[in-house]
Formats: sequence, structure tokens, C-alpha cells
Amino acid sequence: MNIKNNINRFWASIACKISPTFYLNLSYFHNRGRLPNLKNPTNLSEFIISKIVSGKINDYAQLADKYAVRSFVAEKGLSHILTKLYGHWDKVYQINFDELPDQFVLKCNFGCGMNVICFDKGQLDFQEVKSQLNSWMEITKFAVAEPHYSKIEKCIIGEELIKDEYFDLPTDYKFMCINGEPHHILVVSEREGHSYKLYTYSLNWEKLDLLKDIYKHDKNIPKPKNLEKMIDYACILSTEFDFVRVDLYDTGDKVFFGEMTFTPHGGLLRYYTTEALQEIWKR
Repeated sequence: MNIKNNINRFWASIACKISPTFYLNLSYFHNRGRLPNLKNPTNLSEFIISKIVSGKINDYAQLADKYAVRSFVAEKGLSHILTKLYGHWDKVYQINFDELPDQFVLKCNFGCGMNVICFDKGQLDFQEVKSQLNSWMEITKFAVAEPHYSKIEKCIIGEELIKDEYFDLPTDYKFMCINGEPHHILVVSEREGHSYKLYTYSLNWEKLDLLKDIYKHDKNIPKPKNLEKMIDYACILSTEFDFVRVDLYDTGDKVFFGEMTFTPHGGLLRYYTTEALQEIWKR
């Protein structure tokens, strides 16, 4: 499997170097079995990719910035849902671990999946963390497929570690918003390393059949205690945009803001069936 993944990454890097349009067309074809209609998008994925190709996606760089977006959230009157900020640093060597609490999160402000989650600072290998952060800070892979990330001034931010009522990482509620209104919720739960499970729910907390079979699970996720608040917050944050995914967390006692994403999965939305993406975009 690793050999296959390496081969796929090699050809993806070649396609990226040729042109963004070629890479995105190739990726969409690999995922959907046909080329995307970028002139007249017929589904949500095609619409997002068309914005990447046209360059319009670059308008959202500041909001895709995990540090800068905090100002936007505050301006919307929602500073109370922001996580506590311990600091932000342009370079890894500037981080003073002695000044951080026993539990915290370090994350790069661009891209995704670049997080260090610390439950116990006493058990943390600081050199390993610094090496990992330095490696992430050198990443430039987003420049072609998701060019708005290349417009972000890179930094590392330190935030409080939020946990649910069982002291685990909280469930991630990703509100898929179309034309300023939440359409449905992509729920990410049971995270363990790079493993997780996906579910889709309506705003009335009815389970939806939007995902490909390989991503489906029979389990029913309990309705979050602060669902109505999260819907209100997603409405406030998405009101200006034709599409944005607003990520929120519900610890039971409080709602926290996660991030805003304009190109989930590079615009490919791999988890969803083509029929679901068509139905979502018809709205």
C-alpha cells in the first residue's frame, strides 16, 4: 500500500507541476470517473474546483489562515467561542515550552493535519516536536492545488486543548454551508491518530445518506447538547459566502470554533457520492 501511495504522490506531483487545471481535472477523473464541468458546475465539487482554477479562491486566504481567522470570528461577535490562545510564533525556535501549560495544542496556521496535541507536557519529546514542526513549516505542496494557502504568512499557534465531558478529544461538527446557510453536518468522531469515522446529519439531527459506501457506519451519533447554538454560529460565520465549511466543537458545556475551510479535500470532497454533491448544489 505504501508503494502504491508513493506512486500516486509521484504522479500527483508531476501533474501539479504541469498546471493546476490539469492536476485538478486528473484528480477529479480519478475520483469520479469523468472530467469536471468547470464552466457550468453541476455539483459542489465542480463549483469549488472552478473557483480554484479561476483564482477566485485566493480571496479567502485570510479566512483559511487559522490565526488570522480569529479576528474575523471576533468581528462577528463570537469571540466567546474562540479557544484560549497561548501564543503565535513565526519560527519554531521561538517557542518557549516552559511557558506553555501541561496540556495544549500546537498547529501550523496553513493547510490541514499539522497539529501537535499534548495531553502531558512531562511526556513530550520536545526535539521530536520541533523537528516535526520544522518539517511542516517547509511544506509548499498547497501552492498549486490550493493556491490560497500559499498566500498565508506562515506561523505556529499555541491553543488550549479542548476535551469533551469524558475528557477525550471532542467530536468535530463540520457545517457545510451553501449561500450563507448550513445545509448539513459532516460529523467526525472516534479520532485515534489518523483514524476517524464519518457521519452526515441534517440540521434536525436526522441521519443522511450522502457518503460513499466505504465511509458509511451504522452507529448513531447522539445529538449534541448545543446543536441549536452551533447552527446559529454557522449561519453567522457563513452568511457572506457561496460555500464554506465551518468546523465547530461541542464539549457539552460550551461550543468552540475550529476553522473555516473553502476547499475541503482540495475541492474533491472524496467522501461524498456524486449524486449527493449534485443534490447539495441544487439548493
